[in-house]
Amino acid sequence: MIHSKILPRHIRSSSSALIVLVAWAAISVSVRAADSDAMPDMPGMSHSSKATDLTGMTLDELYNMNVVQLNVLGGHTHCSGQLMFGYDYTHTHMSGLLEGTREISAAKAFSEGFGTVHTSMDMDMHMFDVMYAPSDYVTLMAMVPYTQMSMEHLKSDGTRFTQHTDGFGDADVMALWTVYGNSCTGGNRIVLNAGMSFPTGAIDARDHRDGKAALPLVPLEYLMQHGSGTYDLLPGITYLGESENWSWGAQTIETVRLGRNDHDYRLGNEYGGSGWVAYAFTDWLAPSFRVNGKVWQNITGADPALAANTTPEGRPDLRAGSRIDALFGINLFAPKGFLTGNRLSVEGGLPIYQDLKGPQLGTAWMISLRWSYAF
Repeated sequence: MIHSKILPRHIRSSSSALIVLVAWAAISVSVRAADSDAMPDMPGMSHSSKATDLTGMTLDELYNMNVVQLNVLGGHTHCSGQLMFGYDYTHTHMSGLLEGTREISAAKAFSEGFGTVHTSMDMDMHMFDVMYAPSDYVTLMAMVPYTQMSMEHLKSDGTRFTQHTDGFGDADVMALWTVYGNSCTGGNRIVLNAGMSFPTGAIDARDHRDGKAALPLVPLEYLMQHGSGTYDLLPGITYLGESENWSWGAQTIETVRLGRNDHDYRLGNEYGGSGWVAYAFTDWLAPSFRVNGKVWQNITGADPALAANTTPEGRPDLRAGSRIDALFGINLFAPKGFLTGNRLSVEGGLPIYQDLKGPQLGTAWMISLRWSYAF
C-alpha cells in the first residue's frame, strides 16, 4: 500500500473527491432501492421503468431534485422562499509555456530575455455560496472564494524553486431575474444575471525570493494574486430548458473592470460563454457535458513593485488569451429519504483550444466537486 502522504497534493485531493462520490452513489442507490421496494408495482410497469422514468413527476418535483440544473455560476434559480447553501472545490493544473497556440521550450523563453520562467502551477479554490429567492422570479446569491496556489519556477542557470500563497478572493453578489418562463414550473426560461464583484481579495501577496525562507519577501506575479483590487460588474444572460429526462442551457457572462486599483493597474475584462446538456438516467443520476469558452484582455497599467520581475507572468502586456474547455460531469441527487435536498456534482475536463499571448502558462486540466443543500 502506498502511504497517502507521499502522493502529490492534487492527486490526494482528487482521490478524496472520488471517495466522496462513490460513497454518495452508494447511499443514493440504497435510498432509491428502498423507495422502489416500497412502491407498489403498477400494471405494465417494470422495475427498471420505475427507476428511470421521470415523466410521471411534476416539473416542481424535478426542480426540487435539481435534475434540470447544472453547476454553472448564476445558471440556476429557486422558488420563492427557498434557501440554498453550497460549497465548490476546484483544482486546476497549469503547465507548458504557450505563445499563441504553440508550446515553446524554456530555452526559447530565456532567449527572449526572461531570466525566470514558470514550469507549472497548481491552484485549489474553495468557493462558499448562499442563494435565496424572495420570489419565484428573483434569486439572490453571494459567494466568496478561498484559494491556495503553488507555482514552480525555473531560472536560466537551471535553478528551480517554488513559491506559495493562499487567501480569500473577491466576494461576488448577483441577482438572477427570470424574464421569460417560470422558475417553479420549468420549461424554457431566460434569466438575466446582474452582479458585482467587491475587492476583498489581496493584490499584495508575497513570498520569499527564490522560495528560500532566509531571503526577503517579494511581490508575486499577477497570476498569483487573489483579487482584482477593483469593483467589477458581472452582467450576463442565461437560457435554460428541459424536456422529460433532458436538460440543456447556454450562458454568457462577462467581467467588466472599473477604474484602477491601489497598485495603479486594472486586470483585463473577461468574456465568457458556456453551453451544456444533461440526461437524467434515473431520479438520482444525471451525466452532463459542457463546453466553456473564455476570452480575457491584457492588464492596463502595471504594478510598480513588479517592474523588476523578469518572468513572463510579471508582464502586464503578456496576460491576454482565449481558451475553450470540454467538461464531463456526474450529477447525483437525493430526491427522497434523509438526504433530501442534497446534491453532489463532479465535473472534470481539459482545454481543447488555447491561444495565449505569451510566453504564458497554459492550462492542462481541471476537476471540480460541488455540494449543495436546498430547503
